Amino acid sequence: MSDLIVVGLKIGFLVLLWLFILFTGNVVRTDLFGRKVPAAEAAELVGQPATAPAPLSSKQRRADKKRPKSLIVTHGTHAGESTPLADAVLIGRAADCQLRLDDDDYVSTRHARIARGPDGYVLEDLGSTNGTFVNNHRISSPTPIAIGDTVRIGRTLMGLEN
Repeated sequence: MSDLIVVGLKIGFLVLLWLFILFTGNVVRTDLFGRKVPAAEAAELVGQPATAPAPLSSKQRRADKKRPKSLIVTHGTHAGESTPLADAVLIGRAADCQLRLDDDDYVSTRHARIARGPDGYVLEDLGSTNGTFVNNHRISSPTPIAIGDTVRIGRTLMGLEN
């Protein structure tokens, strides 16, 4: 091989090595600090409508009284914390999460979301690494949850209460 080809291969290898290092650094930074999300996209991310919700009918109001009002952490480092259930609750380690489990190493940045559906609340795993469990069963699709169900995210156990 000529010296020119060897020098070209060395430079190409160094470029690829630096690209790998920069890419890895960016992934670590994004995982630690999250990414900046515009307000409109953030509203979509947590499932909140961009417009004001329609008024509830009397039948919907009666069903709404039977729905849980809060999500309470029963076991873990945040035991005793309670988060009111709105239309959507984002759970994870990111700063924009309504329930922030930042000291649990098994929780992803945006781990799961609890959203209000027509028949109650639905828990959805947002592609987390370690999974989301309802009553000790790993969920892979949006799963209805009710009072008395146990939700496990990382090392943290939660339940719904009135």
